[in-house]
Amino acid sequence: MTTRHGIELNRRGLLLTAGTLAVAANLGVANAQATTKQNASDTTSVTEIGRRKLGSLEVSSVGLGVQNMSRTYQQTIPTRAEMHNIIRAAFDRGLTFYDAAEAYGPHEVERILGEGVQPFRDQVVIASKFGWNIDLETGERLPGLNSRPEHIKSAVEGMLKRLQTDRIDLYQHRVDPQEAD
Repeated sequence: MTTRHGIELNRRGLLLTAGTLAVAANLGVANAQATTKQNASDTTSVTEIGRRKLGSLEVSSVGLGVQNMSRTYQQTIPTRAEMHNIIRAAFDRGLTFYDAAEAYGPHEVERILGEGVQPFRDQVVIASKFGWNIDLETGERLPGLNSRPEHIKSAVEGMLKRLQTDRIDLYQHRVDPQEAD
């Protein structure tokens, strides 16, 4: 089906558009409520979202995953400034947990996140994932997984550089059945 604006809609596109509109509407309402609350109480805390413990780490109950900050499902490319503003707005609203992965982008969302959290890096927790078989120079996704120790070391060194940080607070590792030991 084609809309009057010439946009091709299929079931997936329709569901994605409906979901996006629902999220946008809820964000608008939440932002208006938060702004009203902030103005009424004159505090810097916009919302109370709660906290969780992950081992010794304490994080916000809600986190921000940055998987699509280098592109959207519609294949449009958002500006870096837009993505940095989203990261900052999330932090300003109490989010302290950010999730990335070397495979997202690939590598590019780590750069965007690193740039975005730089002013407040010590106040947030960054989670990332590795273990895919990704060419560390080109970012090309290769078949299978890669958990060889030398690959993990190189992947983590690349993450630290792209995230502009000296640490990654939480890792999720893809288990490679070829590296059982």
